[in-house]
Amino acid sequence: MKAIIVIAILSAIVPIVLFYKRDRDITKFFISAALLGGIISTAIVGNMMRSIAPLFLTHIVAVIFAYGGLIIYILRGRAYWYIWILPILTILLYLLLAWLGNEHLPSL
Repeated sequence: MKAIIVIAILSAIVPIVLFYKRDRDITKFFISAALLGGIISTAIVGNMMRSIAPLFLTHIVAVIFAYGGLIIYILRGRAYWYIWILPILTILLYLLLAWLGNEHLPSL
């Protein structure tokens, strides 16, 4: 599984660099690199959701869709921002469920 993650990261870094060398579009380069960093960060932070298996699987699927949206942005230049927000929404849903389920906090 770790090898697949490393291959996925490298398979995103290589086209980012190659398209930058070909087009010299610095904004697309920085946006792509920032999105890749954000996707990796949300994937790492999403490991805290393992206690709720369906939500964790939903988060993994959202990360995969976000990665696909990044690849589409790199290759075609089309930005689908709502796909990139999906992993963040699953993390926020987990935090909301954790907050509502905590007995030590005052209820709404």
